[in-house]
Amino acid sequence: MAGFPVPYSSGLALTKIDRQVSRALAQVDAAALVASHRDRAQIDRVAGTTEHGMLRAAQLGALEGALIQTSPLSASYVHTVAVGGALGIAAVVYEAGRGS
Repeated sequence: MAGFPVPYSSGLALTKIDRQVSRALAQVDAAALVASHRDRAQIDRVAGTTEHGMLRAAQLGALEGALIQTSPLSASYVHTVAVGGALGIAAVVYEAGRGS
């Protein structure tokens, strides 16, 4: 037979190669699935942290407004503390996004 040589003369050798390729592809698929689940879990964690942070920041803003109405002379102090708290919340959300 002219042309390219046949690397294996029996169908058994091709079957073995097919099985090896199938196993390798299954391992790649499994690794991709695990990575996808890990990514989704991190996204859910970051989204949950962000949602909780936004709610707490809104509560801080409402409390700040109420305290300033009650004691207008302390407005600058209350605002300074509220900003510090909001920055702390933002730092936690940022760290959650970084995966730390």
